[in-house]
Amino acid sequence: MPSLADAGPDTALGRRPWIAKLAKYSAASLAGVVTSTSTLFLMLEVFDVAPVPSNIAAVTVGAVPNYLINRAWTFNKRGAHSFTREVLPFWGMAILGLIISTFAVAWAAGRYDENTLILMMANVGSFGLLWVGRFFILDRLLFKPLADILEEHEDAEGHFHLHADQVDEPSR
Repeated sequence: MPSLADAGPDTALGRRPWIAKLAKYSAASLAGVVTSTSTLFLMLEVFDVAPVPSNIAAVTVGAVPNYLINRAWTFNKRGAHSFTREVLPFWGMAILGLIISTFAVAWAAGRYDENTLILMMANVGSFGLLWVGRFFILDRLLFKPLADILEEHEDAEGHFHLHADQVDEPSR
């Protein structure tokens, strides 16, 4: 089976690049899940921190490798990080996941007597709900190559129109 990193045009993955990208996204997500659930477990069991602050720490710690791996490996972005185009929207999605998972963890803590395994499942399950939507947001918006964005807004004469209200008939 070909490596995801070497999915050239002559491989099944190379002919369907979105499959390779989805597989890489899944692996990056797994890295984030391992990091966040390990942090959650340590916070709950080793440091005896309450469930909600433990979840906040776990989501924060897990988001860092998730962002870096997705940016570099899944979406092949190099160079400077765009704060407004990449970092801010990514953390916005991470905060949405944090809010949902914090409610789930708080609910599970009260219902299941702070059972660590159930709290970890509540955390992972919350992010599982957002997983598919995040892939499309990351792929189509955050880490979309700048050349693709410019190409979408280029007119027949090679002029760029980045706002819909600026796209008018060319002046004669």
